[in-house]
Amino acid sequence: MTGYDGVTYQEEIVLQPLEDSPLPLWEIAEDFVRAAVGEPPAPQAVAEILAPALTSLATHGLIEVRRFDVWPAPWEAGVPVDPDRLLHESQHAEAWSRGRTHDLLAAHITEVGIRWL
Repeated sequence: MTGYDGVTYQEEIVLQPLEDSPLPLWEIAEDFVRAAVGEPPAPQAVAEILAPALTSLATHGLIEVRRFDVWPAPWEAGVPVDPDRLLHESQHAEAWSRGRTHDLLAAHITEVGIRWL
């Protein structure tokens, strides 16, 4: 986490809903869309806004992202996603879609992340 100056607005959008428990990306996206003022953003726009924030938070150790076959599932059942691959894996609208039935990504706040809330 060296050199991390603070949480951006986009990172806070990702981090805030994780305060209580791990969430699949689609739940984070739905919270974001509900809070949007005016016309709801298109699904690909949601991915373009949230994927870099998700990746940054994971890179700096504020969250951990894991892959699951199904959700809900115990956090320990997920396979950790390397932050170096996360942008590639989360930059498409499907990664943030409720309709995704397998290969789901979910995020969980870390102790470091809790200090930034």
